[in-house]
Amino acid sequence: MWHCDYGKEPFDLRLFCLLCARRTGLVLAGALAGLVLVGGIYYVKNVTLGGVIPYTMDSKYYLEYAVDPSDQQTYSYFASYTWNDLLKSEAMVDKMLEELTIPMTAEELTASFEPELISDLRICYIRTTNEDPDKAREIDRVAGRAIAAIGEKQIELREVSLLDRGEPTLATPDLRTLRACVLGAATGIFAALLGLGFHEILEERIQVPGTLARRYGVPVAGYVSREGKPSGELAAQLACLLWDKKQVGVTAVNGETDLGSLTKVLEKLDERESASLGKTGARGYMEFPCLFQAPETVEALRGQEGILLAVQAGVDRGKAIEEILRQLDQLGISVDAMILTAADERLIRQYLWGRKRRPQ
Repeated sequence: MWHCDYGKEPFDLRLFCLLCARRTGLVLAGALAGLVLVGGIYYVKNVTLGGVIPYTMDSKYYLEYAVDPSDQQTYSYFASYTWNDLLKSEAMVDKMLEELTIPMTAEELTASFEPELISDLRICYIRTTNEDPDKAREIDRVAGRAIAAIGEKQIELREVSLLDRGEPTLATPDLRTLRACVLGAATGIFAALLGLGFHEILEERIQVPGTLARRYGVPVAGYVSREGKPSGELAAQLACLLWDKKQVGVTAVNGETDLGSLTKVLEKLDERESASLGKTGARGYMEFPCLFQAPETVEALRGQEGILLAVQAGVDRGKAIEEILRQLDQLGISVDAMILTAADERLIRQYLWGRKRRPQ
């Protein structure tokens, strides 16, 4: 009795890779779609809709402390967040707004500059960012006067002096369009491979004889290629599996299978095998329509000594094969062997032996 337990069947990675290699166009289309989608969204968001590129201006100030900050004594120096609080305090911002020659709000002023202590506690950088270069210069000027005023008031500081003052330059945007495109292409490839994997799992179509035998537990004699060429082992396998059967009925899973051509190939193989062994009387093959299309053929199938079921490679789905085996089994008709028709000989050869080595 046949059995079907392909729900626990392991994923055939080798076969999947070979099928994907034959669908390179689909994988490349997925990569292109991901590249355009992710890269396009990133470009539109950060370039097209990224707004006006602002100007930046850097000034450098030397801070002379009353106590050497390297001693790490309490209150001997100010950290970056302290300078930020001092310069952006309400009193200091009001004073800077009074000194400005270009009108602006307090929010715009405080958002336009940032004090930083990058590596040395004695060097304070003030970076000004604004879409208007004149505003950038003006903000930098009043921020410089503010830090100097803080130096005069705080007992921790002796003096704040200007070391260097730059000019407003267009900021270099941190655009990573290339990375976004690469990420999109990789995501597209992954999605395409994932989709192909789900497609193969859901379709349950048979591509190689080994899958057919492993999945349904019925002997598989071999295959006949799309060009009508039988596999090398087909004659010997049929001779062993049907050795005592003189009249064999050949039926298929679907009505599209060309049973007439298949029986001719089988008869030629049987004649050749009988001649090589010195036997008389070749085995007879009789074709019967698909059980799904002609249920009345059941009685005729019962009268056959053997039953050979043809499965069309890449077409017949697993559920259809399972259903016809179930129907035949419950009617007391035993399938002696199956054969894979319209098979991709090149795919099977690559699956079994690779590209270079071929069966003798």
